[in-house]
Amino acid sequence: MLIYTLRRLSLLFFTLLILSLLAYGMDRHIDNENTADLIGGYFQFVEHFLQGQWGISSVTGEPVLDSVLAYLPATLGLALAGIFLATIVGITLGMLAALYRNRLPDLIISNLSLLGFSIPIYWLATLLIMTLAMQLGWFPSSGQLSLLYQITPVTGFSLLDCWLSDKPYRMAALLDALQHLVLPASVLALVTTTEVIRLVRSSLSDVMGQSYIKAALSRGRSTWYVVFSHGLRNALPPILPMMSMQFGTIVTSAIITEQMFEWPGLGRWLVSSISARDFASVLACMLVIAITLIVINVFSELLTVLFYPAKRKAMYAQQG
Repeated sequence: MLIYTLRRLSLLFFTLLILSLLAYGMDRHIDNENTADLIGGYFQFVEHFLQGQWGISSVTGEPVLDSVLAYLPATLGLALAGIFLATIVGITLGMLAALYRNRLPDLIISNLSLLGFSIPIYWLATLLIMTLAMQLGWFPSSGQLSLLYQITPVTGFSLLDCWLSDKPYRMAALLDALQHLVLPASVLALVTTTEVIRLVRSSLSDVMGQSYIKAALSRGRSTWYVVFSHGLRNALPPILPMMSMQFGTIVTSAIITEQMFEWPGLGRWLVSSISARDFASVLACMLVIAITLIVINVFSELLTVLFYPAKRKAMYAQQG
């Protein structure tokens, strides 16, 4: 376990090193006034980054770090909502597809997941805005919160800020924030849901064919009891690292989703910074997104190996 952890941490270090070199090359190319030598300039760039000196926005004239801290919670909140929705729906449909493998429910779910994977995000967002928001009026089409509610930002997460607020209408504001979250989270979760369905279906199908599952069924246990007690418990841990990789899909899809729903997050800020040629903001936003995805992927693998014994046994067998 220690050797595996050191290998993963060394991989994380070298990945971040390469990423910092690329970022320094971009920064040096943009900043024509940088006269420092190549090596000394790199260490100065890393020092400034660790100290939070990420430059000044050419549009607002404010430190870039302040903008990152202002926009990051909105993107994380939207991404977590999308992952939560994709996990719940994906595990449920994937479980049904595995239990009814090669039968009608499996065929319907597989075809629907293939259709969902093929739908462009911007097309789905436009369709939901036109039907559910504009025509039916069920959900808001833009923003995090209606202008009727004056909630002071504390954490940057709209739901949490509404819950922590001392305003008399905080519960109404919380419900309004949930309604604003439904459409963008649904669009964001679409592609990830289809991937979760595929992973759960494949993993649970393999687990249900194991001898201990057949032994539990032979003792008169119901199929659903065996699935929830033994099947999912052994089917989900192996796919956790692959599911964590879907966080990258969520974040990249958030760039389009935030634009469509006018969600005040990193994706919308990145697009506006590119349009305004605000290179310091663009570089900072790309670094934050890349570092977040790399760290999440590495630590999800470490947690899987730590808490899933079968994964550790397979790892030890490979090392032996």
